[in-house]
Order: sequence, then C-alpha cells, then structure tokens
Amino acid sequence: MRKILYPGKWLCLLALAGGLCCAQQASTEKYCPFLPSSPTTPGHPHPQPRPAPAQVTVTQQDGISVARIDTSKGCFAEEDPFLHPPGTNFLPNIFTNAFDGSGNEMVNTLPSTPDVPYNLHDGPPVVSKTNPASPTDDLMEIFDHVDFRTSKKRPLTKFDLDTIAKNLKRGVDILEGNPIPDRLYSGLPLLHYKGPEKVKKVIPIKDQNGKVVGGNVDVHQVWFDTHIESDTAFLDPSEVKDVPWTVTYTVDVLSRGNDDFSPFVMYFDDPVLTAPKPPLPHVGMDQTFYNMEEGTRTIFKIKMTLGKYYNLIYTWGWRSHPPRVQVMENANKMVGDKTTAQWEQAVFGGKTKEQAIAQIGDLAPAKRMWAALQVAQAALAKKDYKGVAASIAEARAAFSDWRDRTRLPYGIKVDQNSDLTLFYVNNTIYGEFKDGSRVDFPAWVLRGTKLKITLMNGDYFDHAYQNVDFGGARGWENQFKSSVNAGGSGCWFTFGRVHWWMNIPSMLPDSSPFLVTVPPATKKAGASDVFGQYKVEIIYNFEPSRRLRFYQFDPMHHDEAIFSIH
Repeated sequence: MRKILYPGKWLCLLALAGGLCCAQQASTEKYCPFLPSSPTTPGHPHPQPRPAPAQVTVTQQDGISVARIDTSKGCFAEEDPFLHPPGTNFLPNIFTNAFDGSGNEMVNTLPSTPDVPYNLHDGPPVVSKTNPASPTDDLMEIFDHVDFRTSKKRPLTKFDLDTIAKNLKRGVDILEGNPIPDRLYSGLPLLHYKGPEKVKKVIPIKDQNGKVVGGNVDVHQVWFDTHIESDTAFLDPSEVKDVPWTVTYTVDVLSRGNDDFSPFVMYFDDPVLTAPKPPLPHVGMDQTFYNMEEGTRTIFKIKMTLGKYYNLIYTWGWRSHPPRVQVMENANKMVGDKTTAQWEQAVFGGKTKEQAIAQIGDLAPAKRMWAALQVAQAALAKKDYKGVAASIAEARAAFSDWRDRTRLPYGIKVDQNSDLTLFYVNNTIYGEFKDGSRVDFPAWVLRGTKLKITLMNGDYFDHAYQNVDFGGARGWENQFKSSVNAGGSGCWFTFGRVHWWMNIPSMLPDSSPFLVTVPPATKKAGASDVFGQYKVEIIYNFEPSRRLRFYQFDPMHHDEAIFSIH
C-alpha cells in the first residue's frame, strides 16, 4: 500500500503553514498502487495508469434525459484529503519534464524548478502602464449619463439629446464588440457571437533550409472584474505537430482585474498509441503564476511542447475562480461529428451580426442589456424620455446579473432536487448551488459521494456538458515556488501539475458514442422561452484533489462556458 506519511511531504506542509514554500522530495514508492501499470503507463512523470471508463446509464424523467455516471476507482487508498492533507493522491515533485506513453520526453512540461522558478517563460515579461477603463466602468457611466439627463425637470436641450444618443450607441457598441476609440477592450464583445472569428493558426518558424523548427501565436486578453475576454478561442497547431512552439500573450488588466496570470495547459498522450482513435488524457500544468496589477499591460511569451500533444489552455484567475476563466481549444479536436471550431461555425458562421446575436438566448444578461439599449434608442427617437429611463432601469438590472456568474440570472430558479443548477446562455454558464455555497462542493471529501446537476439551456442552439478530474483519481503535484518577490500570491496557488481524466466517457457500454447534449431553448409566442434540460448524476469513486474538485464545461462551445468547482 501507499505510504501516507513521508517526511518530505510533511516538511513541505509545515513550511507552507509558516508562510514558506518548498519543493517535494522525490520518492521511490509506486505512484499508482491500486491500478495496474503497463509499458505505456509506468507512472509519474510518465503517464499514470488510467481508470476504466465510467459506467453510464441514461433514463427519462418527466421527458428529461437523466445520465447517471458511476466513475471507476482511482490509483489511491481512501483518505479524506481535507481532514488529512494533502491526501493520498498527492504526488511527490519530480523535477523533470513529463514523458509520453511511448517513452519520449515532452519538452517544456516542467513549469518550475528551485533554480528557475519561471521555467516556461521565454524571456522576462514586459510590463507597461495602460488605461484601466473597462466595459463595466463604461457601461455604468453610460447608465448614469442617460439617467442624469432624462431626470431633468426642464426641457431637454439638443446637447442633452445628442449626449443621450451618443451614450446609447456607445453601450450597444460595447456589447456588440464594435470599435471603441481609446479602449483596450475594443473589438471584444460581451455578446459571445464571434466565435468563428476567434480561430488562430500557430505560425511556423522555419530555418534557412525551410525546415519547421518552432512556431508562435499571438493572443490578446483583457481581464476585468470577474471576466476574461479574449480574441482567441481556438488554436490550430497542425503546422507545429513535431516541434515546440510559443504563445505570446498580451494581457491588459483593467479595473478590478488584478490577479496572477496562470494559463493551465492540458496535453494528450502520444497520438500514435491510439490512432485512429483520439489520443488519451495525459498531463496538465500551470505554466506560470505571475502577478498582474490593474492598469498594466503585460506581454508574456510561454513555451509549449510539441503541437501533436495539444488539447487546450485553460487560463484562470484564482482570485475570482470561477468565473474568471477562458479556454483556447485545439481547433482540430473532434467532439462528436465536428471539430471544436466547426461547432462554433455551425451556429454563428455565415450569418449577419443580427442573425448571429439572435442565436443567443433572450434571457442572457448581456442580451437583455443590448435589447434594453435598443428599446431606449427607439424611445428617444419618439421623444419618449420616460421610456428611455425605464429601459435604462432594465439595462441596469441585467447589468447586475451579467457581473456575477456564480448566481443564476433573474427569473431562473435553482432546482431544489439537485445540488447544482447550471444555466447555459450567451455561450457561457451561470451556476448556483442549492445550499448557497459559491464555488465549492464541500460534501465531496470521500469516494461514494453523489453530485446531482440540473442543466438548463437558454440559448437557441445545443450545448453539451463534460466533467473533468484534475488529479483526484490519477494524482497531482504542486511545485511550491514563491512568487512573493514578484508581488504575487506566494504559496496560495503555485504551479500545479496533474494527471487529468474525463469523468464522463465518450462511449456507452454498447460502444455507441455518448455526449451529454442539452437541447436548445424554444420560443413560444406570447409566453416565456421553454428551456432545454438535461440532468446528470455523478458518483465519484475516488477522492478529490485539494486544488480543484472538478472542472465542468461545454465541449461544443468551450471558450467561456466553464464553471469549475473547488
């Protein structure tokens, strides 16, 4: 059996409690004592053994599909990781790159070492001062401007009317992602209908003989409040499959967006091992933890391993997580019968702006703001200034819902028969627990715990659901690297490396394909939309990782449709 106590682990925990950071000493113990190893899964830092796929049964309940997921047991002995931290699934730090199942070293997969704490930075970050004005700031200012002028007791002047019109148009432009002068978020819409425009190819770098020796892709993100908006949701690494490459991020931190920059990359195992079937889950890791302050632009160049392993990059801000998170998927990855990029194209591609926005559910807070501002514009044209003021009141209510994805928007009720209700709308996810907890599921500390989830779709296109384990079943390590000197968060969160696994399999016991697909909302004349629904029950037969209990997202439309739980 696995030894639960060993000196390196407890010395590290004592140091952590005292505000210090340390590296876990390597151990000679077997890193997956309860699952058989194989030549392709010999154990950390090579692939950890993989559990059998979960057992799935699908039934109908009042016309709603219910998927019951019974996961397999993992690598480790049963122990509460919160009562006896860090738990049996905590792996010792091994300061090498990861290896694939063919025995090949995967370059650029060791995030931090005692001598090089930012091991995956390709050069130091470049920081400059910027204008921190955010969409939140500007929308609040727009509402205030319009309210001030419509509340005047005297007749409105031409200047008043022109100012109101200008502010209403600016609000619509912000929501639609139209160009906004002197704003760093210009072109990044709050209405998430531009997915087909967010596909980028990694540009190969060639030597003098024309041989591909690397590659790079440029990504722009803005962080503000609980939001990350990005110009990139899909990466195509097809021209750098056999070479390492880089991502150059330009990150603008706007009002209330200060956090640690922490892209978490997830890699597959060697595709050759399973071709023509998809590659298997392997390893994921925080590539950096670097503090960013409000009103700054930071340019990071982050090193990646060979493109053939690429699954996705999950950029998260731990200080507000969820919902501060955004993902860049592999554009060529198959989900059902389409690639990730094709799913987005199928919904929003080849349409006018108005047609694309029409795919978004009417109850989306961002769309409610957009609709209210358009109603206000129509009222202004009719000189109905009370109507303008009423529309701004509606926009403010929607704005309040838009700011917080950890509660359901107005009019959406929590299912009291489930632990967690998730609402898909505006190509993202709002969520709320029945017990009122914000971002965690404390009931799950030991195997055998059941999670019941109600999925509701308010958009007018299909969404899907996946639930991912970040090392609970296969193991996780934490490479403790203090970021205090860089103004960061010290030991709270630093450089995790995990052996990830999909809790919901892509195939049923009869070998038929399986995907939890939440049907679209439907409009009814003179009545409220009828939401698409699906229910999921998961029995976790392993203990969670201390870092993250589970990662849940929409595999069809990933980008910002994420609601991970600690």
